[in-house]
Amino acid sequence: MKRILSVVVLGVMTFAAFSQQELLLSGQWLFRKANSTQNWLPATVPGAVHTDLHANGLIGNPYLGCYNMQLAWIDSTDWEYRKIFDLPLSIDKKARLELVFEGLDTYADVYLNGVKVLTTDNMFRQWRVPCSKYLQKTNNELLVVFHSALRIIDSLASRLPYRLPGGDWAYARKAAYHFGWDWGPRLITCGIWQPVYLRVMPKVDIQNLSITTLAVNQQKAILSVDFDVVAKQNKPLKLMVSDAISGEIYLNNRIIPKGVEVVERFEVDNPKLWWPNGMGEQHLNRFRVSIHAGSELVYDKVHEVGIRTIKLLSEPDSIGQSFYFLVNGLPMFAKGANLIPPDFFVHGISDSVWVRQVDYAARSNFNMLRVWGGGVYVPDAFMEECSRRGILVWHDFMFACSMYPSDAPYLANVEAEAVQLVKRLRRHTSLALWCGNNEVDEGWHNWGWQSQLGEISGATDSVWNGYIQLFHHLLPEVVMRCDSTRSYWPSSPMFGWGRSESTTHGDSHYWGVWWGREPFERYAQKVPRFMSEYGFQGLPSETVLRMFNDGQNLPDSAQLLCHQKHPVGYQTINDYMEREGLKPNDLLEWMDYSQLVQAQGYAHAIEAHRLSSPYCMGTLYWQLNDCWPVVSWSGIDYAGKWKRVQHYVQNLYKPVIAGAYLVDSVVVVKAVSDSIMPILVNISAKVADINGNELSLLKQNLILQPNVA
Repeated sequence: MKRILSVVVLGVMTFAAFSQQELLLSGQWLFRKANSTQNWLPATVPGAVHTDLHANGLIGNPYLGCYNMQLAWIDSTDWEYRKIFDLPLSIDKKARLELVFEGLDTYADVYLNGVKVLTTDNMFRQWRVPCSKYLQKTNNELLVVFHSALRIIDSLASRLPYRLPGGDWAYARKAAYHFGWDWGPRLITCGIWQPVYLRVMPKVDIQNLSITTLAVNQQKAILSVDFDVVAKQNKPLKLMVSDAISGEIYLNNRIIPKGVEVVERFEVDNPKLWWPNGMGEQHLNRFRVSIHAGSELVYDKVHEVGIRTIKLLSEPDSIGQSFYFLVNGLPMFAKGANLIPPDFFVHGISDSVWVRQVDYAARSNFNMLRVWGGGVYVPDAFMEECSRRGILVWHDFMFACSMYPSDAPYLANVEAEAVQLVKRLRRHTSLALWCGNNEVDEGWHNWGWQSQLGEISGATDSVWNGYIQLFHHLLPEVVMRCDSTRSYWPSSPMFGWGRSESTTHGDSHYWGVWWGREPFERYAQKVPRFMSEYGFQGLPSETVLRMFNDGQNLPDSAQLLCHQKHPVGYQTINDYMEREGLKPNDLLEWMDYSQLVQAQGYAHAIEAHRLSSPYCMGTLYWQLNDCWPVVSWSGIDYAGKWKRVQHYVQNLYKPVIAGAYLVDSVVVVKAVSDSIMPILVNISAKVADINGNELSLLKQNLILQPNVA
């Protein structure tokens, strides 16, 4: 298995000044158990303790065999990382410097030349600390001490008379899937997982600049330019916005009012619109934004921005409550999948790997990806590629499958995280929706969580009120304050699949197939307004199966079990195979048959969803990708090999599809188009007996209206 080894290589960076304003401190570090006399060992930043231990030959590859189950001792150990560095001569002695960590996983104390300068408790936040007074010209020591997330979680949980229902990951602002999921191992990492650097603090610092479409029609678009100003001087600021290609000026030396947050509007005549994949062109305007402080240029950058409006429409109707997206005022049928981190060790996921997921989506005729709330927030490179390829992004906040704390320090931590995230990602044309969490509302109402709190007085009300505070007040208020043109949805799904409202109200996760062992035909009977999760497992390619034991032999049963994290996954696959009359003779035939059954299941679902529009206006299957070599619901395995199902999806997500059904001895033929314009099609259908003799033939020309089956 080679992927984990490449993670170490990807993290290696040369210690050098990569601009006059920043000094990169990533690259080669040293590490050891905290508070020990052990020798320091080489480490790589960005990185994680598991990959550093593996690189030093102290543990085996967590991705091979059953070795991932032997590493729990790492989770309960504290670790420390150390780097010695000099300041380059290019940095002015009078410069104000700050130390910036783009990501620390998770509980850490940071010391600079023996002085504690920072304590962190959130994997998802950027951390900045002024540090000029602690620095010296040579032999600076930067020490980061990581404390065991497991032990801190136990301490936090002990402060209440009850354990929060769901999972212990809820107490820590850390990726939930690190604690184990039904498609991933349990490896509770720590480390400097994103770049670290020293930064010269400018006199005027322009941050989080974004350009957003407020309104648009054929004649005119109204846009806003939003940014934060951190300034140590009172010189007047002047803003200019122009077309980087034609030179047309939209704002000319506009005087910026004093303040921390700035919003200015401008107009574009006869705008060329941006459309999702399959609905039109992904036109990106190139706006040049320049800001002067007095006569000094303090900001000058070109922003690629698509002019478009996106809105989630979820309103009561005669059926229940709708759920669909309006793009530039037109309804869009969403076609796509759920996305998880494309490697377990997220520090090693290069931008090119994230971009590859977008390429998979575009080639499969997607127009949407849902970033699932138990992983990590995606990088800008991913969002930029989605904008270029027309893939809208539904982005969960990182909360999944558990109730969460609601004490004041926790909520303040979450608010700081959310503000940073929303301001970072709001500039991307592809961003369509903020969602509060994955399956937390459903868990509370359908998974017995309330009964777990027992007879503890006031516990149920306290936990639920905390949920309301976090997902119905704090997060939507951050979105409204920082990204008011985007819609917010508190929890996906709106109703769990065991409740009748799941097919009439909002979005749905339907797991009657797979978890409920229902037949694939049930998808046609359980069509919701928007299907945001459903799926069926299929084995990965032979390439990935061989990864389970480093390619020497096909894995034995023990290794197969260690790479199947669902408790009855193989039994469920076999049950559905038997229903189809499939009896594999060996492992490779079993692999092939499982992929065939998986593909048939997704085909049933996608046809049912698309041919029920406009009642149903979206289908996002679980899941596009894997984070390690595993048997899962993915369409594309860890090696990037397309399972059979992904080819089915590619065909079923084409702009026009048709299907035939037998209803009371009558053959019913349906067709649907998601084009934004009516199109003329020719439909032909032949009914034949088992010997191929034609019994009936239908040929008809039809005009298909958009999203009407």
